[in-house]
Amino acid sequence: MTPHSPGTGQINTLIWIGFFAALIVVLAINLGLFGAIRRNRGERGRVATQPRGAVGLQWRVAGVLSGFAVLLFVLGIIFTSNATSTPKTTEGGLTSYHGEKLEGPLVIKATGQQWIWRYNYPNGSFSYYKLVIPVHTEIELRLASTDVIHTWSVPDLAPKVDAVPGKNTKIFFRADTEGEFWGQSATMSGQAYAPMRTAVEVVSPERFEEFITEQQKDIRKGNEGAEAIEKEKVAEEEQSAGGETAEEGPAEEAEQPTGEGEGPEGAAAEEGGEEASEEAEGEESAAAGGAPDAEAGKEVFATTCAACHGETGHGGAGGPDLTTMPKAQEQASAEEQVTNGGGGMPPFKGTLSEEEISNVAAYVVEDIVGK
Repeated sequence: MTPHSPGTGQINTLIWIGFFAALIVVLAINLGLFGAIRRNRGERGRVATQPRGAVGLQWRVAGVLSGFAVLLFVLGIIFTSNATSTPKTTEGGLTSYHGEKLEGPLVIKATGQQWIWRYNYPNGSFSYYKLVIPVHTEIELRLASTDVIHTWSVPDLAPKVDAVPGKNTKIFFRADTEGEFWGQSATMSGQAYAPMRTAVEVVSPERFEEFITEQQKDIRKGNEGAEAIEKEKVAEEEQSAGGETAEEGPAEEAEQPTGEGEGPEGAAAEEGGEEASEEAEGEESAAAGGAPDAEAGKEVFATTCAACHGETGHGGAGGPDLTTMPKAQEQASAEEQVTNGGGGMPPFKGTLSEEEISNVAAYVVEDIVGK
């Protein structure tokens, strides 16, 4: 562990104190044993003497050990108390937010789910996997879980803390060094808990405000894009429905009997028309039930998914890196995720057709995750 916060620094110091205390005890016991052996060992022509302790030796040893134990106990209380105390924001930290003085800690919500972390910031923006915080600033991380117990653990910055379903837990910490720090799930939470990692990027207060403002704009842009696509589809459906209504009149007139198709030739023509219609329907059905088209899915991804997941699918404005998502590994689970959403992702059932969902899932599985 390389401490970069006051709490982890205190814990690291206490660990080293415990290590040296144990080393002193082990050395003292072994030196005492070797000294007793040397004083009382037997020599040629001489029988080894029975070792006897001096009067009061046991009491002196007990006194030294008791004093040593009390010292360790007091140091443990002091360092543990300092490690668990709430660190305050310093002058170099985020002291104001949107022009107003920041009273107390910067509150960020962390939600764990199988198998990724989502972070919600004060302005309504959010990010997956990576938490961005300002340096020298008191952070209050409020943890929750949507399914099972997850353990948030970034050893260089803060102690472990559990996210428990139906219960809100919190942890306070302060990062005193800019950079990226890594953490990994520390509790078995299902088959993919091992890749459930997180990163904490510590930046300057100015860069932090820029980041969450950019996140908010990108998320708004993505939502507007999704709404525009939905409006276009609704307009196309209305236009298609209007065209069908307009064609009903001439079609009805054409169905009126004229007496010309009542003979054998007319019946044959009618049968031929029915066969052609059935063949066309069969072709449409085969096309609808064919293999997903990853190339067509690439276009759907660019217009619908790239706003959050990035153009390459490796993470963007709030969306996670799809190569780290278990549900993106297989066609069926990818289709289910796109259709029903979940974990902060909206459902696209009704927004995208079944064919489009199948195609974009194929593009994710084959071209993004499969590379």
